[in-house]
Amino acid sequence: MRTMRSLSYPVPRRYSQPPEFYARLLGGQIRALRLMDGRPLEELAPQAGLTVAEWEEVETGQVPPCWEIVVLLAQLFGVGRAWRKHMLPLYLGSQQLG
Repeated sequence: MRTMRSLSYPVPRRYSQPPEFYARLLGGQIRALRLMDGRPLEELAPQAGLTVAEWEEVETGQVPPCWEIVVLLAQLFGVGRAWRKHMLPLYLGSQQLG
């Protein structure tokens, strides 16, 4: 029998910075991953369902429309759950949720 597991990501309840701060951090992390990956943006963006302009907006602090886009980006770069665990608080901070 299969059991359900919950994700145990540490999610802060209060954010000390404005949403733009977290969005810029998230975008910077995505940019760093892309630069380390080495593939051109024109190749990566369509694989994430984004245009080049949309990807560039994310890298400069425009929040992706949903968490699933962030997860898809992680998959493109081959990073695992540890990366997502680090990125979730940044994404939620950019949304001021929690």
